[in-house]
Amino acid sequence: MYMCGIAGIFNFDGQPVSETRIKKMADSMVHRGPDDEGVYIKENIGLGHRRLSIIDLSQRAHQPMCNEDRSVWIVYNGEIYNYRELNQDLLRKGHQIKSNCDTETIIHLWEEYGPRCVDYLRGMFAFAIWDEKQRVLFASVDRMRIKPLYFTQIGKSFVFASELKAIVASDLYDVHLNFEAIHHFLSMQAVPVPMTIYKDVFTLPGGSALEVKNNQISVYQYWDVKFEINDGGDELFYKNKIKSLITEAVQLRMMSDVPLGAFLSGGIDSSIIVGLMRDMQTDPVQTFTIGYDVGGLEWDDTRFAQLVANKYQTNHRVQIVTAKDVIDELPNFIQLLDQPSTDAINSYFVSKLAAENVTVVQCGQGGDELFAGYFTFDVIEKYFRRDQIWEKMPSLLRKTIIGAHTFALKSLQNFSLTQSFEKFIEAYGSFSNKYANIRMELDEKEKQQVYTRYFKQQVGNLKTVEIYRHYDKRFNGNGSLINKVSFFDLKTHLGDVLMRDVDAMSMAFSLETRIPLIDHKLVEFVATIPPTLKMKNGKKKYIFIEALKDLLPDEVLNREKRGFAFPLRLWLRKELKPMLEYVLSRENVERRGFFKYDEIEKLKQNYYSWKSPNYRKIWGFAILEMWMRQSIEKDDVFFNQMHQCVVKSMEHARSKQQ
Repeated sequence: MYMCGIAGIFNFDGQPVSETRIKKMADSMVHRGPDDEGVYIKENIGLGHRRLSIIDLSQRAHQPMCNEDRSVWIVYNGEIYNYRELNQDLLRKGHQIKSNCDTETIIHLWEEYGPRCVDYLRGMFAFAIWDEKQRVLFASVDRMRIKPLYFTQIGKSFVFASELKAIVASDLYDVHLNFEAIHHFLSMQAVPVPMTIYKDVFTLPGGSALEVKNNQISVYQYWDVKFEINDGGDELFYKNKIKSLITEAVQLRMMSDVPLGAFLSGGIDSSIIVGLMRDMQTDPVQTFTIGYDVGGLEWDDTRFAQLVANKYQTNHRVQIVTAKDVIDELPNFIQLLDQPSTDAINSYFVSKLAAENVTVVQCGQGGDELFAGYFTFDVIEKYFRRDQIWEKMPSLLRKTIIGAHTFALKSLQNFSLTQSFEKFIEAYGSFSNKYANIRMELDEKEKQQVYTRYFKQQVGNLKTVEIYRHYDKRFNGNGSLINKVSFFDLKTHLGDVLMRDVDAMSMAFSLETRIPLIDHKLVEFVATIPPTLKMKNGKKKYIFIEALKDLLPDEVLNREKRGFAFPLRLWLRKELKPMLEYVLSRENVERRGFFKYDEIEKLKQNYYSWKSPNYRKIWGFAILEMWMRQSIEKDDVFFNQMHQCVVKSMEHARSKQQ
């Protein structure tokens, strides 16, 4: 079992692969695998690997790994939690198992089942297999895409890797920004799968595989969540089954030959995981929390985390993050982002803290998406109730209301009210429109106002709502609102934002994260639970909490939903405001040529004055500019000047207070 970096090149035209090129790709991901490296080259196929050892620390687990006759080779990143059970079955079928690692298990599963080998795997993974006899390159990722795989075709070469940096490091790909990805990023705060920030480079979606054979690349889906409701059980049945499956998922993820701990936000999900872990090991659980030097209880996660730590007598560590820490770490944080993201900085700090003490952590992502824990579930229901009232009104009355409200609101020049009413109207209609209205930070009108003529030419008539309409068509099962929101959240918020950020930030510090709440066996079962048990009498995550509430202190059980909240919306108005002003100055915005400075300035001023309290609207532009400066231009001078500007402002503010 390893958390690693993998890379490879397959030349369709038979040209030999350069070992130097493969090694350069692998070395660009040394943080993903500091313990070992390996390269396999044979004519027009090349595989590279960087290894972070978790189980079987010996050289028997070296990669790339092959079968007995050296006809099948694999590079693999992940953890297969049922590999011992699979090995027993393979031994009965006559296979020889020489190591105590799950990499070898996948090789023999390939020999036995071919592409259907993925059906037997329980865990997180991204791997590529080269089968010499069949002349096929096969690659796959786990069902929830916890482990990423990026790929592209460049001329006659197929190139893949765990990180986009490695594809760029191949020197085969000439970097071109994907303007469509930027357009969607500004709304979604992440680049949606399968596209990436680079043109013609793709992400392999969760539950998917690809084959490269006869100079053809085919991508297909081998798994997806199906919401087929089972009304055969009572509430007690579902509570017992949920507790059993979650306990099993946490237990499976306790396997490790290196130190193991847990992220602890003091929220329900992470607290339950820590409570279950405590009964599964003799030593105290090592737990990690970040807090902030801002006043008020709103941002104080540490007190709830400490309650859980006290209850389970964990070895608890807390780091208080300051605005100065953020500006000091920002260049490194941006450098670690394969793609721009507005939501990864909390993962950066907690991963850095944990990696100083352990090599593996369990964390609580996925519970809100599965069990109806987000605000989206409330708002969608309100939208549909509102629609029912709206539809009963005569058409003339509806038009009169729209006209009167629009005139009154704009006459008052109230930006927030005007925008809210416009969104009220826009959300009327399809589920996709409603979901987009809730989740999109910038709508199409706002983006078009900001874009320069040049950028408008690049994106044309693209609409981000089409991303959501794609998932609407793919939704499989019972059409309840709760299930649809869950499906959309799993695919977009969890898949496009959280999974990518957790992998990028944890692996940056050679830390493996395990996520029991999206174990696919649990996901499949939860998809069968009646929606009325997920959200009951207005209580979100009802059946989940009822099943496991005995593990929670009362204060945690009754707290407001949070997670590792980060106080950027405060800092960007105060300590970090000079950073925002520097990054999005007239000089920098006009130099880029994508956005109108006057419109960016309006967004900033609306944010500073609380007319538009959502910091993500402007933070997305800042992250994008910093990412391009770092990843595309390698502009260290920009970051040095930014740092000096902010630190000088902080020192000036402190001197005034003295």
